[in-house]
Amino acid sequence: MAFLDSSTAVIDAILTRKGRELLARNDGSFQITKFAFGDDEINYQLFDATKSTDQDADILNLPVLEPVSNENVALLHRLITLPKGSLRIANLQISPTTGGVNYGDDLTITVSTENGSDTQGYAATVRDPAIGALSNTTAVPNENGVGTFTINTGANAGSKAGQTIVDITGINSGARKEFTLTVSASGAAA
Repeated sequence: MAFLDSSTAVIDAILTRKGRELLARNDGSFQITKFAFGDDEINYQLFDATKSTDQDADILNLPVLEPVSNENVALLHRLITLPKGSLRIANLQISPTTGGVNYGDDLTITVSTENGSDTQGYAATVRDPAIGALSNTTAVPNENGVGTFTINTGANAGSKAGQTIVDITGINSGARKEFTLTVSASGAAA
């Protein structure tokens, strides 16, 4: 790890695994279609509104870290643009909040947005697809604003039991929620 010199503006692009694959092909298939900004290195707990002057000096003087290419730890705190007049930050509601299933069973998760709208739907990824595999990586909300994801386990997911995290994101709101999935070992390959 190293610190970047904060006296100049530096923008570093970190490609996803898929982006690196397309760039390596060198056949013109590499096209940037989405990008995101984040402020993972900022510790907002340092902000002290009780200070009489320069309340944000502690935050502004934090060192800027080099970007991280591991998508499991990068951009956990994405910067989002809220619609004009927004008074609240959107929050995802998922049901169930955690899940434990037997090996080979499927689990359905429903997601909706509180204090916002995700008309384009939701996106989800499983950190360890050998434990659980999504049958759909995006979910369009129904007339009630609820999207649904199905997680397959067992032979359909790589034949592994254990625990993994499912990351769910609202496409419009940028709201994120983690779901912990535990798959029992009964029937799993040794």
